[in-house]
Amino acid sequence: MKNIKYTAKIKRYNPEKKESYWQDFEVEVEDTLTVLELLMYIKDKIDSTLTFRSFCRSAICGSCAMLINGRSGLACKIQAKDKIRNGVVKIEPLQHLPVIKDLVVDIDPAIEKLKKVKPYLEPDPKKVPDNLKSESLVSPEEFAMYDKQTDCILCMACYGQCNALEGDAKYLGPLQLTKAFRFIMDSRDGMDVEERINLVENSGIYECVQCQMCLAACPKDIKPAEDILGLRRIAKDVGKDNSATRRAKFWFQTVYETGQIDKYNLPVASLEEDGEVIKENMEKEFKERGLKEENFGPQPFDGIQDLQNFIKKVQKEVK
Repeated sequence: MKNIKYTAKIKRYNPEKKESYWQDFEVEVEDTLTVLELLMYIKDKIDSTLTFRSFCRSAICGSCAMLINGRSGLACKIQAKDKIRNGVVKIEPLQHLPVIKDLVVDIDPAIEKLKKVKPYLEPDPKKVPDNLKSESLVSPEEFAMYDKQTDCILCMACYGQCNALEGDAKYLGPLQLTKAFRFIMDSRDGMDVEERINLVENSGIYECVQCQMCLAACPKDIKPAEDILGLRRIAKDVGKDNSATRRAKFWFQTVYETGQIDKYNLPVASLEEDGEVIKENMEKEFKERGLKEENFGPQPFDGIQDLQNFIKKVQKEVK
């Protein structure tokens, strides 16, 4: 154990003046401190007005989630010395949530989105007894379908790192969709699967850009991006003509015809009237880039015939 010197660069927020500003704190502390312990040292020894949340200090409550060098994580779990870059550790509040003061954010908007997916069990009377004398039996195989998702501590780290929220504040968010997936996979749940899918289909599962940042942010190693892909597959399987099935058919059609996904026309093919606004925004963006209208959608590439022959071969073998 030894003392090391570095700068803690903290983004603060004054709610009275409604302004954000950076403040540097020069510290000389033990090299064993976590980021949370570093913040406690600063609050105790340098500036008592510094505000942040913390409770368990054991990576269980999730209250100390924040941005550390631009990445979401739990301050109580991350070693400060591991985050020093050029003598500086940079600490900010989580993104995509209103800041209350300094590093404290208001999680209510994310919780309100969570409520929309009905993150609770609707007991299936065939699986869940109506008395306390009988057990609700779940096999190990059934529990394995949603075991990892139950580890979510609602720390909001994935929410604060989500790139899809950069462009669409209405997007539900990764933790919300993981919760939706968790209850769909629960064999004790009595809510119709299609009903649960309807709760997330038009404001979640297709807006995810699969950047995988939620996987890197989660302190419990949950994989929301994979859960979202699972929701997409379920949506396709539970309906004959919904946005999922239309999306899948159009995706296959354009890949077969051109070898590429037609992202320009996909929103309308999938969401119909609701997709028109998305297409109009894309058209505006393409024109600003100087693209010609004939280039908005994909064009067949050289050798497309070989791809089509391969697809036909695979289809024949599957049948």
